[in-house]
Amino acid sequence: MWNLIADVGGTNMRLAAVNVEGEILEQARYDSKGTRNLEEACADFAAHRASAPGRAVIAAAGVVRAGSVQLTNANQSFSERGIAAALQTERVKVLNDFEAAAWSLASVGEGDVTVLQGRAVFPKEPCLIIGPGTGLGVGALIWANGEPCVVPGEGGHVAIGPRTAEEVAIFEALREEWPEIGMGPGLAVEAEGILSGTGLPYFYRAVARSMELTAPLSTGAEIFQSAHARLDTAAVRAVELFAQYLAGVAGDLGLVFAAKGGVFVTGGVAAANPWIFDDAFVEAFNAGGRHTAWREELPLHLYHQPNFGLIGARNYLRAR
Repeated sequence: MWNLIADVGGTNMRLAAVNVEGEILEQARYDSKGTRNLEEACADFAAHRASAPGRAVIAAAGVVRAGSVQLTNANQSFSERGIAAALQTERVKVLNDFEAAAWSLASVGEGDVTVLQGRAVFPKEPCLIIGPGTGLGVGALIWANGEPCVVPGEGGHVAIGPRTAEEVAIFEALREEWPEIGMGPGLAVEAEGILSGTGLPYFYRAVARSMELTAPLSTGAEIFQSAHARLDTAAVRAVELFAQYLAGVAGDLGLVFAAKGGVFVTGGVAAANPWIFDDAFVEAFNAGGRHTAWREELPLHLYHQPNFGLIGARNYLRAR
């Protein structure tokens, strides 16, 4: 008896066979943009095993609707029904990648985190995970009668608005740079419009416009690198605000879920730029007005488990 788990992103499809205890028996990697789609990769992976898998759980980097998903960063779509046919099994579940990330927190350990606030202890209390990458992923893990349960959602699309006169000018420019992210008649924008590798270049250009500076940088990686080296004034300010807004959204959502089990920051941007998670980040996380003291009680961690998709799929199998 074996089950299949997979982590499917815009670059790679990682498949693994696990036994009923969740131990990995075999792994394989396929190209997300190659000649095989996921359903064909699943069939290929299972073909040399003695039997079909009992179940399959897939973590996918895209929005899941009614068991179907279109990958965000690869021209590929698939469904639970198609995977079931390819594997000749009836029990298939497709999870959004940050739904899987939240499931991975059910087995988080001290070695998976860098503590920013609190301690590396993980009680069975609500947890919040947030991660800027190509987009802004959010998920939550709660516990019911000692068992884990995940609350999926699209928390990356909550609103962010300006706090100061300086930021009013930036947000006015941002809504001109990228009108589609505007939320309502004011200046608020969806969080992902700033807090992502996709959004940061727009935000950087808006910051530069507000400062009457040129904006020669074109990618999120360039902006972070220039900010870290303090080579570009607009990049420095854009990344300072990026960190403040990310901390604020993480703190707000931590309050929503009373995340006494921890708030975990992860994703490609966090992994590549750990230097932004400094004392100023923690201060912005805790800036909660009348609830500042409560936010200060929430554990805050930088989560650097690279296999959270596979681990989350495995934990889902164990729980369900």
